[in-house]
This record gives sequence, structure tokens and C-alpha cells, in this order.
Amino acid sequence: MSWTERLKNPRTLLWAALAVFILLHFYQLNAPPNGYHHWRESDTAAVALNYYQEDMNFLHPRVNQRGATSGITGIELPIYNYSVALLYCLTGPVHGVARLLTIFGACIGLGFFYRIVTITSGERPAAFAVWAMAFSPLFFFYSHKIMPDIWMLSLLLGAFYFHLRYLKENHRGLLAVSALLLILSACLKPLGLSIYLPLLYLTWTEKEERATRILLLAVYVLVTLSAVAGWFAYAKSVNEVHGVSAFYMGQSLPKWLDYMLTAQFFKKLFLQWPFELWVGWIFVPAFLCGLYLAFKKRVGSLYLVWALAGYIVFAIASHHASTHDYYTLIIVPPLAAISGLALHHLADSPDWRRWLAVAMVLLVPIGAAARTVHRIGPSEEYHQMQADADNSIPRDSLVMVQDQSRAIRLYQMNRKGWVLRDEINYAVVKQLVEQGGRYLILDRPLAAYDDSLGLIIDTASARIGPMYCYETKK
Repeated sequence: MSWTERLKNPRTLLWAALAVFILLHFYQLNAPPNGYHHWRESDTAAVALNYYQEDMNFLHPRVNQRGATSGITGIELPIYNYSVALLYCLTGPVHGVARLLTIFGACIGLGFFYRIVTITSGERPAAFAVWAMAFSPLFFFYSHKIMPDIWMLSLLLGAFYFHLRYLKENHRGLLAVSALLLILSACLKPLGLSIYLPLLYLTWTEKEERATRILLLAVYVLVTLSAVAGWFAYAKSVNEVHGVSAFYMGQSLPKWLDYMLTAQFFKKLFLQWPFELWVGWIFVPAFLCGLYLAFKKRVGSLYLVWALAGYIVFAIASHHASTHDYYTLIIVPPLAAISGLALHHLADSPDWRRWLAVAMVLLVPIGAAARTVHRIGPSEEYHQMQADADNSIPRDSLVMVQDQSRAIRLYQMNRKGWVLRDEINYAVVKQLVEQGGRYLILDRPLAAYDDSLGLIIDTASARIGPMYCYETKK
């Protein structure tokens, strides 16, 4: 069988994509949180570690930036964090376990995506689409992170797949499974509710029992939306009861128009990210060809509606969508499906276009790795910080640490306490010492700050990695 014939075999393409995808993700598998969006990884990993070290009560996720409180807070549905903690009970706190769970979730999502495109466009376009999604730089990168966003996307694709099967088989049990998976997905990130629009499109285009199915879709929307709203209302109430503010969903929503009408929003979401992160430069020719097929040949209109749904959600969540690229993961599947259509078309062509498809498929894993490798940071500081903290700071001591993020330094030291981000002076530190703060950890020597700190802080210092550690006076 020639290479071009192998390229036409859907199962060969599918398994080759998964094999290369998994193999590349073993790079730095056991690395601690690092690099791009280091803070978000640290937040997630800290919740998992606190389940393991303190309390396995699912409804009591705990953060490190807790001050003198219990740390119990309201967050997204912590199914990823809790799954990591359960495995920690077997392996101990090994970061490779958390990353393997992300990779596993990514593979499940790619499997659902393959089934979706097989139903809507055929098996061969589906296999090519899996290549496009697996090696989308955005999906490829976050499939290696200790974060729940890939699970969100995979659950969303599962919801879409079972809804498609319900429309084809008219089995309402499949609709219930779809609703459950959508609830889980949207309780991780409400962005998953974007599939309402493509589901409405699919339901409307199905002529059989259209009225009944639209009514059932309305019930589906009501049930899933209510469940998601209920979870986040509960999370907010947990915040209020325990006094730990780690609940951010919705703070910027009232200002969505202000954020959307900025150059940054349009530059990133229309000019930069579609080609650089969502599709990847190597697959841009396939994507543009797919757009031509979709508009001129009327092929793949579902994917255009699906992509439009993503942009509608990005507008509503314009602040987060234009500052946090992982909020845009939901648009990768429809764009990958469009690229898959084009690759299928090019692979069937008898001339140079076939070889263009071959070249893109072979080169895209290299392109994804090259685009994202610089986002992976060094790990040495984590290990040094943890070792120094274990030598200098008792495990139950509350610390005050200077940090530009809310989570990184506290997670590196595996300690609880406060993060000092703004002005560090006598009044601020004294208030925290009165609440139980025992160690002050700073970027620079104490003398570089408020001279009055010497009244409450012992001037003898230890080193915690690159930082200076001071004990409060008794």
C-alpha cells in the first residue's frame, strides 16, 4: 500500500494521529506547573493537592491563598482536581499523573470529535479533522497542562455526539446523556453552552418530528442552563460563607461591550489567533480551502454555524476571551472540521494538491510542537522552593509571600497564607501578623522595603529559592 493510499485509510490516519499526539506529550510529562499560564496550573494543582493532604470532601475544594481561613472556596465543578487527588491516593502527589489525566481527556475528546464528523461528513474527512484538531497549537498545548479546560471541551464534544445520535436514532435516552455531559462541561466553563446554536440548526434542518424535537430542545436548554446556574450559585454561596474569594465568573460580563469594542479583541480573535493558535500556520491552506468549499460548494454549513456560536460566546465573554487564550478552545473543533473537509478533497485530487495534503499532514505535528515548546518553562525553581520551604518553614505555619500571581509561590512552597501583590509596608504586614502570619517571604532583602518592618520582623533571613524568608518576632 502506497503512502497516498495509506493517507486515504481513515483508521490508519486516526490511529497515527493519536499515536503521534500521545508520544509528543510525554515530553516533560512529570514537570510541575510552569511556563505560560503557570498561575492557572498552580491554582488547579493546589486544589488537587489540598484534597489529598487535607480533606477529600468533594464539595470543599480548598485553595492556598486562604489567609487564616479554612481555604474552602467556590470554584468550577472540581471533577478534574478531584480525579487527580484520587490518583494521588495511589501514587502520591506526582505531577505526571495530572498531566496524564489531561492527555487522556484530550484523547477521549478527539474520539468524540471523530464520531461527530463521521456522522456529519464521513469517515475520511473525520480522520483528517482529527489531525487538524490534535495538532491545533492551542489544543496541543493545553492537552499537556494541569488544567480542566481540555476536559471541558471533551465533555462538550461528548454532549454534541450523543445529541447527534439522538437526532439520527430518535432515542431520548441519548438526549439525557447529552444533557448530562453538557452540564458537566458547562459547570467547568459555561462557554460550552455555545453548542445550543448548532444544536438548534441541526434540529431545524431535521424535517422528521421537527416540532416535537424543537420542544425537547427547549426542555434540554432549560434543564442544562438551570443546572449550570445552580452550580455557580452554590459556588458563590460557598465563597460568601467561608470568606475565600476565588470565584471570578461573571465579574467582567456587565462590561462585555467595552471589552469587545477594543482593537485587542478584534486583532486577536479575527486576525492573530485563528491562524496562529486555532488552526496553525501549516494548516492555513487547508483551512482556507475548507472555507471555500463551505461557502461556494455548500459543504459543511454546520461547522460555520458552530464557529459562529463560538464567536457569539467570545463577544459575551469578551474580556476573558481576548486575554486568556484557553477560553477560546471551543472554536477549535469546527475550524478543524473545516480543515478536514479540505484535506479530504485535496487528498482525492490527482495532481500536486494530493502531495500538498500529504505534506501538511506530515509537517503539522512538528509545527504544533515548535509553536508551543517556548511556552514550557523551567522546573528547577519549583523543586528548590519546595526543598527550602521544608527546611525552613513548619508545614502548619502561615506565610506572607510576595508574588505577582495569586497562586504560584504558595504552591511551590506547599504552604498556606497570603499573597502580597501591591505595596508592602508596616501597616499591611502588621495586620497579617496579627491574623497569624509567621513568615514573610520577599523578592528582595528586607532593607529594600519599609524600614518600620524591622519592628515586627526578625532581620535574620533564610533563602527560599531566589527569595528572602524572614520570621516574625515573637
